[in-house]
Amino acid sequence: MKGIKVLLVDDEVDFTTSMRKVLARRGFEVDVASDGLSALPMIAQTHFDVVVLDIKMPGMDGITVLSEIKRLTPSTQVIMLTGHFSFSDEVDASQTGAFAYLLKPIPIMKLVDIILAAAVHGRTVALKGAGP
Repeated sequence: MKGIKVLLVDDEVDFTTSMRKVLARRGFEVDVASDGLSALPMIAQTHFDVVVLDIKMPGMDGITVLSEIKRLTPSTQVIMLTGHFSFSDEVDASQTGAFAYLLKPIPIMKLVDIILAAAVHGRTVALKGAGP
């Protein structure tokens, strides 16, 4: 997983702390933001392969953040997480370009696998876009 940059955006400190450790042990480069407002400047300055983004956060909701991410860096893959399923949020996330919409709690290893799949997908899309 070396070279895969992941940004975790969630106001749940326990989740981001444990997820950061798990991903770092597997060779991912991991940064953390506690909300969308602090995540956007990070995304504007650094290319992340994958953003794991909570939907319900203080300040700016995840769908709005997703829209901004796709405007700033369209090749970044975004995995949406929520503890409260909403069909309209799932549709909005899909239409705005999310790679996946997942319910919390999710087994950590399943999330790791999805992050890896998202990174591979993003790099494949980027390579196709850079073709002849």
